[in-house]
Amino acid sequence: MVPRESLGPGEVGYLMAGMKRVGEIQVGDTVTQADRPAPDALPGYQKPKPVVFCGLYPAEGAQYDFLKAALEKLSLNDSSFTFEPETSVALGFGFRCGFLGPLHMDIVRERLEREYNLNLLATSSTVIYRATNRDGTVHLIHNPTALPSAGQISQVEEPYILGTIIVPSDFLGAVFSLVQEKRGTKRRLEYLDARTVLLEYELPLGEVLFDFYDRLKSVSRGYASFDYEALDYRAAPLVKLDLLLNGEAVDALSLILHQDKAYTHGRALAGRMRGLIPRQNFEVVIQAAIGSKVIARESVKPLRKQVTAKCYGGDVTRKRKLLERQKEGKKRMKRVGRVEVPQEAFMAVLSVSERG
Repeated sequence: MVPRESLGPGEVGYLMAGMKRVGEIQVGDTVTQADRPAPDALPGYQKPKPVVFCGLYPAEGAQYDFLKAALEKLSLNDSSFTFEPETSVALGFGFRCGFLGPLHMDIVRERLEREYNLNLLATSSTVIYRATNRDGTVHLIHNPTALPSAGQISQVEEPYILGTIIVPSDFLGAVFSLVQEKRGTKRRLEYLDARTVLLEYELPLGEVLFDFYDRLKSVSRGYASFDYEALDYRAAPLVKLDLLLNGEAVDALSLILHQDKAYTHGRALAGRMRGLIPRQNFEVVIQAAIGSKVIARESVKPLRKQVTAKCYGGDVTRKRKLLERQKEGKKRMKRVGRVEVPQEAFMAVLSVSERG
């Protein structure tokens, strides 16, 4: 390296900008002079915009600072990755992270766990929805908990993509069934040769996040390929599905779904949670709700002590009195008790099949 006063065409070098944080500059920024400023920035560069979001939380609260440092280091060589602090009642302190797509999200999570030895909890992935209030104001929804109530909004729009699928003709029927289940609309079908078919479908991006690629590979025995590009936003009957534990919503398990799939997904999620939550000293009521309407209900029976074990004979009213006293104690405990939810329960959203 040789110090120079200037750089000419074909020469490679670097300059000291005196910046304290690498995040203050973006790829494609134009370097100019104060006395001769450039009128326009260099063309062709666009700031990458994340389209898929999920919350990342440390499994142990003591790892929060380590997670923050790891995200800062990772963002230095990946300008398309964004994150901001977020707080969840159920999971504590974490970060809301934005990615370019599902594959980008999986790669970042894998790097955080392998390179930085972090044990992470990830909420369900979601896309950016667009909600229009009745007064005409538009809000971008990155987190399902931020979606206003149904009485405040006039419509909700979801992002659509143009998906390109190349698949052998032997598996064409199975791919048709899968894409129709994901609310896809066919745009083009073309035979590339006698045995290979190219399909173009318009799909909601939110449907692609949930096991679409894995099921596409499964129904085609690994021969299908999939690529997509962003299209636009389109209105759809979307609802927010909340999971309630003893009447309290768990914000980390909220989802935005199509109205036709909310009932099936809510029942599957409540049933899975019933098997994951351990028995408490009081009954735990699990409900899946859309707004104020409960669409599914499960319950975890309480642990019960044999308070009548020491009663040998005697008047039956004594046993009845002990059981009534136990029942009253359970009611008081339920009012003040807090449900213990294991970490595996928060991963149920990602593993529950939409088909129930």
